[in-house]
Amino acid sequence: MTATVSLVRRFLVDYGRRPLNVVLLVVVPVVFVALAATAIVDFVDVVGGPADPDVLAAPTAGWAAAFLAGVAGFFLVQGSRAPDRRLADAGMGGGRVAVARLTTGLLLAFAAAFASLAALVVRTTVSDPLRALVGTAMFVVIYLGIGVAVGAVVADPVNGSLLVVFVWMIDVFLGPAMAGGSVLVARVFPTHFVTLVTMNAASGHAGPIGDIGWALVWTVGSVVVAFALFARTTGTRLLDHRPHLPPPVRRVVAAFGYGLRDYRRNTVMWVLLALLPVGFITLSFYVTPADPAPVRLVEDGVEAIRVLSMADVHGAIMVPITVAFLAGLTGLFVVQGSLEADHRLTLAGFRPREILAARFGIILLGAALTTVVSLATTAIDFRPAQWPAFAWSNVLVAITYGLVGVLIGTLFGKLGGLYVMFLLPFIDVGLAQNVMFSAVPPDWGRFLPARGAVQILVDAAFTSSFDTAASLVLASAWIVALGLAAVYTFRRITSPSRV
Repeated sequence: MTATVSLVRRFLVDYGRRPLNVVLLVVVPVVFVALAATAIVDFVDVVGGPADPDVLAAPTAGWAAAFLAGVAGFFLVQGSRAPDRRLADAGMGGGRVAVARLTTGLLLAFAAAFASLAALVVRTTVSDPLRALVGTAMFVVIYLGIGVAVGAVVADPVNGSLLVVFVWMIDVFLGPAMAGGSVLVARVFPTHFVTLVTMNAASGHAGPIGDIGWALVWTVGSVVVAFALFARTTGTRLLDHRPHLPPPVRRVVAAFGYGLRDYRRNTVMWVLLALLPVGFITLSFYVTPADPAPVRLVEDGVEAIRVLSMADVHGAIMVPITVAFLAGLTGLFVVQGSLEADHRLTLAGFRPREILAARFGIILLGAALTTVVSLATTAIDFRPAQWPAFAWSNVLVAITYGLVGVLIGTLFGKLGGLYVMFLLPFIDVGLAQNVMFSAVPPDWGRFLPARGAVQILVDAAFTSSFDTAASLVLASAWIVALGLAAVYTFRRITSPSRV
């Protein structure tokens, strides 16, 4: 026991060496809960749901803490394979190391949960504090187990983090609180029953063990599976690809080619970029009721409130949400995953702008794949009034958040960057520009990157005339500004003096 406690203390000290990650562990859930709780209340007012809005806001604390628990669990395992293997071989044993890692993850996750609950208490009226506390704790344990389990079997940080993020996204956005109803497929989501327990809403399909029983099965089961997988893992060596440098005249082409070859070998990443939008967008159409949703639109210069199908509005807005998340994560990991190689290229004579052009090419290719698949998936269930403008607006979102991912990655690193990239697209596209929650997006959203692009998207989805020229200028200005900022920061991190 003493050895395990010592390991936990050392693991916490190691995490604490990155103060920014500790700060984000508290700040991210506070911001998320403060904004998401308001959006849920507004959403209930729009659809006229019978449930108490404060009760529907209760799971937001669990959602925020769950995401951070999953990410923390993944990186605790993924970033420590070699030392953990050495600890196990030195006599600690895989089981003891697994217990120490899980305990460390729980302590970090409960810190996020405490911040989430505090924000929830400040923001809304918590009618049943004990239920909110127990529900949030279950969210945390389930997603810590998911993160550790993914980290035990997936070596690549891009693939693993994508899996954790999109399990969370599908679970939350298409779960009983956000999408409503009790669609059959949603019953297998990790926190389906936990969400219902937190809201004190009976599912009617839990069987003899009840909703709390299934919630406990998921809670205990996730930890057991995570422990078993982590205890048995032996670590995976990552291949180090060191391409031969071509002549200077072929620098950009060669850097892009070798970078693409490296990421092309990462088959799982490309499969995720292609398949996750299919499941996410398709399910959003499937689980959303066709209730009336008022949306402010401008057609031929005339502004009016039109009542649309909630399913159409939800499905349309899920496309830029999906694209923003994936493009941002691609930008973050492509740059962060190639810093060492980019330093070597700089020392070998490559110019920063040449390296940046090659990396941007890969980021744009990944964003283009995600955008094309997302649009093709949307076409099955939804027909925008203006297909070209609708498609272009999503391209603008992809480029914008690909650049945002580059900046966030260089400023915050992988783990801190992933925290921020979870929060920013959700706040921007999911809340600040989302006409599903309110007929008119909030004024504070005009200061965020996706404002112009999403306004073009909504106009193109539901009107037959193009009335968003100003939004196109705004979206283009954001891309130019972010591009200049990305070039500047990339030049700094690839400078030979920083090697």
